[in-house]
Amino acid sequence: MNTSSPQVRANAALALDQVISKNRTIDWIENKHPNWMQAPVSREITFGSLRYLNGLKAACDEHLDRPLRAKDSSVYALLIVGAYQLHFMKTPKHAAINETVAACKLIDRPWASKLANAILRKIAKTERSFDLMEQLHSHLRPLLENQFSQDPTELANALLSRAPMTLRVNTRVIAADAYADQLTQAGIPHKRAWFPETIVLDQPMPSRGLPGYAQGEVAIQDGGAQWAHYLLFGGDEVQSSSCYLLDACSAPGGKLFHSLEQSDGRLNFVALELEPSRTETMQQIAQRLGHDVRPMVGNASQDNWWDGKPFSHILLDAPCSGTGTIRRHPDINVLFRKDRLANDQQKQLSMLNNLWPMLQPGGSLLYCTCSLLEQENDQVIEAFVNQQEGEHRPTSPPSVQTLSLPTGQRTRFGWQLLPIDPLTDGFYFSLLHKPAS
Repeated sequence: MNTSSPQVRANAALALDQVISKNRTIDWIENKHPNWMQAPVSREITFGSLRYLNGLKAACDEHLDRPLRAKDSSVYALLIVGAYQLHFMKTPKHAAINETVAACKLIDRPWASKLANAILRKIAKTERSFDLMEQLHSHLRPLLENQFSQDPTELANALLSRAPMTLRVNTRVIAADAYADQLTQAGIPHKRAWFPETIVLDQPMPSRGLPGYAQGEVAIQDGGAQWAHYLLFGGDEVQSSSCYLLDACSAPGGKLFHSLEQSDGRLNFVALELEPSRTETMQQIAQRLGHDVRPMVGNASQDNWWDGKPFSHILLDAPCSGTGTIRRHPDINVLFRKDRLANDQQKQLSMLNNLWPMLQPGGSLLYCTCSLLEQENDQVIEAFVNQQEGEHRPTSPPSVQTLSLPTGQRTRFGWQLLPIDPLTDGFYFSLLHKPAS
């Protein structure tokens, strides 16, 4: 693969163009064009350009006489790539300009070399400040300002920052202290977090470079997501005779694998996932970690997959906007659409209504999302509770449990983790209990 400086910039521009012009996601790019994101510099430029896209577009637009044609969107993406280097990277200005200009040929737009050279030289001479709130999507910004009115700028800064790399030690394979010692011996700086199995690296690194990764000793999982097991099971030892877990919307499986590791594999469970391709990925991860997991393809909004045996615990990690993970997936900010929230809310509510009768009396259901928006969090739980408390319901209404975590903030029906804490993405949890009688 060509890894020259112009090539990595061309790759970054091609990836960026797919997001801003074709509404593709980073996941789609990594699946369809993995070579574009393979070089660390390409990844840094692509992610950075997405984080500060609004400001970078403004920096380019003020020096363009007229907008570029739609068929030349890759040239516009390349200008943004150049602007990002000039404003945010330590690359010498002349190198950033020359290598970006040279990339015009590599995106099959050699005619754009003179244009790119002129525009980037003007950008290089212009001082520019980037308002943090202005980098958020115009539809997302007012939602966050309304919901987090006390510290919206701090939240925006967190969403535009780089995410930490948090590990979960597979304690079925190796003790957490022993794995931490391996990191120390390998010269990988790290710190311990909330749980013995949670380790945060000082600097992200390729996963396959981690000690014992291929042997299943460790997995990558955000520190916030690791709370799911302890909230659902209360930190008690999971007994196979009394616990029967449904992990709805289970792929890629991190929360289920965590519970399996904490129960030493004794947990009885059903893993449900709508997308067959995601079940394949989940099984590959499970195999590396040494877990025997065979996901069931099914829709959590329907019951045609259920055999009628009630569950003692249900984990519903509901599909959502993903706004709590923007620092890991800056394309979410670029592609955000407010009009999807109502539809997502109906899907989330449909799943809750469908799964609640499957929970045995005395059981617990943990609803969680990686969203910051109350439209997908508290409002969903409030609507669900109100529906279940209505007349002629065949099952017992839920009792909303009071949660208290060491970081984040309490909400009316649960708890919201915030990326303001560098150890966690934005996660929402609501724990519902079904009365025993």
